[in-house]
Amino acid sequence: MKNTFASFVFVAQKIDRQYVQLALVILSLVALALGTGAPTDGGGVGR
Repeated sequence: MKNTFASFVFVAQKIDRQYVQLALVILSLVALALGTGAPTDGGGVGR
């Protein structure tokens, strides 16, 4: 268990912070694009 945690910390330290930020920006842009293209509900209320 101690070895697993130590290896996880080692891998986490190798990941550059800018790559994480870039991935979050891309993910948020994809979510925004999917949300913008979502179909509107035709409803039927008030017809």
